[in-house]
Amino acid sequence: MPAANALDGHNWMFPLAFGFFDSETKENWVWFMEQLANAIGPVPKLAIHTDACKGLETAVNKVFPWAEQRECMRHLMENMKKLFHGSIYARKMWPAAKTYMLEKHDKWMDEVTTASPEVKQWLKEYHNLLWARSKFDCSIKCDYINNNLAESWNSWIKDLKDLPVDALADAIREKTLILFEKRRRISTALNGVILPVVIHQLNEASKGLGHLKVTKGNPDQAEVTETYKDEEVTRHVVYLDKWTCTCREWQVTGKPCPHALALITTIRQPNMEKYVDTAYSVHRFQAAYASVIPNITDKKQWPKVDKGFKLLPPVPKKRGVGRQRKNRIPSALEKGKEKATRQVQCPDCQRFGHRKGSVRCELTGTRKRKKNNKTKTNVGRKKAKGAIDAQAAAVDVQANTPRTRAAAVDVQANTPRTRAAAAKEATAESQVHATQTSSPGPITRRRLALEVGQSSVEVALVPVQVQAAVQPTKKLTPRKKLASKPKRASPPKLLK
Repeated sequence: MPAANALDGHNWMFPLAFGFFDSETKENWVWFMEQLANAIGPVPKLAIHTDACKGLETAVNKVFPWAEQRECMRHLMENMKKLFHGSIYARKMWPAAKTYMLEKHDKWMDEVTTASPEVKQWLKEYHNLLWARSKFDCSIKCDYINNNLAESWNSWIKDLKDLPVDALADAIREKTLILFEKRRRISTALNGVILPVVIHQLNEASKGLGHLKVTKGNPDQAEVTETYKDEEVTRHVVYLDKWTCTCREWQVTGKPCPHALALITTIRQPNMEKYVDTAYSVHRFQAAYASVIPNITDKKQWPKVDKGFKLLPPVPKKRGVGRQRKNRIPSALEKGKEKATRQVQCPDCQRFGHRKGSVRCELTGTRKRKKNNKTKTNVGRKKAKGAIDAQAAAVDVQANTPRTRAAAVDVQANTPRTRAAAAKEATAESQVHATQTSSPGPITRRRLALEVGQSSVEVALVPVQVQAAVQPTKKLTPRKKLASKPKRASPPKLLK
């Protein structure tokens, strides 16, 4: 399903057209581009941004020969990693693509070609489209170097891809209709010349400009010097009346660059709308969503037309088992977010694909196997387990063996005690002695356990004969049952 998308003043995705064909061939791409040309009409200033698809590039050259043809930088780098390895290409190619100045672009590219002279010929042969901002047309006002709109489109219609072709086309039409109606209501509520979100962005960007030094030679012209640690790094000249800066960012994007904002903020109560291109105006945003997508009925109510021939369905391809694919097919070198895309290089053999000490490395010798200590560990575990079992058996025997008072005293005397344990036992004995002298009657096992338990001391109770006056106990007589009260007689029932 080919699709074409654009950008509006809010930096939102603007769906232009979509279609269906069986495979990505040059004939199919030419057909889609011809339909796109009929849909958008003649556009004098046009930039078409594509990925690394040769059939698509040929179709664009044939149908839109006057358009500026750009190429996705991310696809270029993925293809470059297949042939040229090293971190220098990622560290130099991306700055060369992002800079707006041609001098800086040439500086970064000289370092790349110095590391590998074959890069220049490879780029000229396989990637001869525009991929650097320094070579973009300033009248288009778009500085995108990646084709991210295709990813946004695929994510937007991901839940609809498993529908039949006619239902899929109708679902996308309905989704676009709702999107346009929502943004049309937003556009009618906007006031002013430039979109408020753009003015807000410029006001926020004008706050952190303390590293820029402005030297005015004219009210509309000044030198802006960028300093770093009290040292001058670069100097640019800003022309407010011409909306230009020597860094070329203002010309390419249509918004004032940081150097221009540093000069604009020196003016008292500046009007930011005067320095923004009309591509970000409220009028153009309203015109983009002014057209209304017509509503249609379901296909059962469509009028029947005599075409003069019988239209047969396309020849279906052999389809695999399972559901249809929803996610896009990733590229050869594309991986998940949690994995790095660069290759690992061995410092010994200088080859890629393995680390130092790997079995894949030719310089890695054979390693000795480590001794398995599993047997020793099991023996140790068995000994420890046997000791624990013997100790538990000894405790059980000791608990079940009856002891006399003398044996208990001998065991207690031979048991080593700490100073704190001895103090606790002395406290417990004093409390027991006080209880015996103060309270009359025999000291029973339960009473002694309760009183000693208040001091949180565990005492082994031994049955001891206590001489005390035993009061005669009264005989308990069974309680007599009370005579049950006579039940009240129920009143006689009245018969109707």
